[in-house]
Amino acid sequence: MADVLCLGEILVDWVCTTVGAELDKAQMFTKAAGGAPANTAVGLARQGISTAFIGRTSDDAFGRWLRSILEDEGINVDAAILDPAAQTRMAYVVTTATGDRKLAEFSRIACADTKLQPNDLKQHLFAQACVLHFGSISLIESPAAEATKKAVELARASKMLVSYDPNVRISLWPSKETCKQTILNTLNWADIVKINEDELEFLTGSREYSAADALRAEHNLPMLIITLDSRGAYFVTNEGGKHVQGFQVELVEATGAGDGFNSGVIAGLLPLIKPAPDRREALLALDHQKLSDIVRTANAIGAITCTKAGAIPALPTKEEIETFHQKMAVKN
Repeated sequence: MADVLCLGEILVDWVCTTVGAELDKAQMFTKAAGGAPANTAVGLARQGISTAFIGRTSDDAFGRWLRSILEDEGINVDAAILDPAAQTRMAYVVTTATGDRKLAEFSRIACADTKLQPNDLKQHLFAQACVLHFGSISLIESPAAEATKKAVELARASKMLVSYDPNVRISLWPSKETCKQTILNTLNWADIVKINEDELEFLTGSREYSAADALRAEHNLPMLIITLDSRGAYFVTNEGGKHVQGFQVELVEATGAGDGFNSGVIAGLLPLIKPAPDRREALLALDHQKLSDIVRTANAIGAITCTKAGAIPALPTKEEIETFHQKMAVKN
């Protein structure tokens, strides 16, 4: 059975191949599988972690293709529902003149990921798994919002660790304030929350480490992580905060880097928390040195992902991560 459950959206990214073209001028696109929870699931599977995906896709050519992507990676799709009455969500991506990726638009009507229902959840998966990972996009609409809440409740009942990446996408929400308040109201569902600097500022009004410290304390989080692009990551626990240096690489694009980072954190924690009857307590007992080592590997995965185009195609295997560490050790 799966050790990690990833719940949420899997979608099609249409990436404009003309650098610097905004969506109204874009003409040529390439197709890629995307969706943050699905990317994280693939990142975990490539590190040898048994993983299941929970969500809905359309029972159309796109949805069946997305499901096959997960199956090809060895991901359990027992709870990946094909919905004949829904559409596959599409994301349209442009690349700026400086090479940065920008999500320009999403489809919003009758998207399959919003149709996930509480009854879609397979309770036996939760009874045997160790970690649940989800994002905030599944909290935007019903019934997916109720299904996500139930998933967290099932995870808590099974003493699983809960990982939450809010992954803010303002354009999908009714308003900025709704987005902000929903995320703030659900942070305490999790044991680990990962956000980037922009999201820290969105939620707190500040990019300072002190704001992260206060956010963690206010929501009683065992661990809050702020990713800092090539500068690495800052994490804070009950013991205080620590910055873990990142890696300098030649950037191709950053698609999926944060999702790869999430997979590194979860994969690193898994052997330490899996034997424990209560995984939250096991996380609280870990010292900063162990957590720093885990975050450093997560930084490496994020860096590797930035060296290739696309999210899923760029996510590294366990062997590629080990080779990268060896290369960096020689450089230093």
